Amino acid sequence: MTFLTICLSYQYKNLQSYFYNLENIFDENELSQFEKEEKYERSVKIGIKLHSETNWCVDNTQKVLALVFNGQIMINVVVICTVMLQMVNSERTISNALATITAGAACLVCTGFFMWNAGDITVEAGSLGTAMYSSGWENCQGDCSVRMRRLLLFAMTQSQIVKTSYSVFSLLQ
Repeated sequence: MTFLTICLSYQYKNLQSYFYNLENIFDENELSQFEKEEKYERSVKIGIKLHSETNWCVDNTQKVLALVFNGQIMINVVVICTVMLQMVNSERTISNALATITAGAACLVCTGFFMWNAGDITVEAGSLGTAMYSSGWENCQGDCSVRMRRLLLFAMTQSQIVKTSYSVFSLLQ
C-alpha cells in the first residue's frame, strides 16, 4: 500500500520533469519554428495523455485503498483512546507512564507514516500545474500559441482538480 502511494508520488515527479524538459524543444537549432511548434504540440499532448493515465491510477488507488486507510485510522483512534484510558486507570508510576507514552507515540508515528505518502502525492500533484506552465508555451507563435494556451489551461485546471481531490482524500483518512 505504501509502495503504491510512493509510486504515484514519483509518477507526478516524472510528469513534472517531462513538462519542464519540453522547453528544450525550442533550443534545437536544426528545426524551423514551425517544426519546433509541431513537435512541442505533439509532446504536450503526450504529456496530457500521461497525466490522464496518472489520474486514472490515482482514482483507482483512492477507491481501492480508502477502506484500508480508513481502517488504519480507526484502529489508531481506538488504540489512542485505549492508551488514554489505561493512563487514567493505571497506577501513577514512572514505568507505567513511560509505557503509556511509548504506546501513544508509536501509534501517532504509525499514523504519520500512512499520511506522509498521501501528503507527498498532494504536493507533487500541486506542482504539476507549475511544470505545465513552465513548459515553453511562450515560444509558440500565432495560431499555435492560441492552441497551446487553451490546451495547457485545460490541463492545468485538470491537475488542480486532481490535487484538490487527493487533498480531500488524504484529509479524510
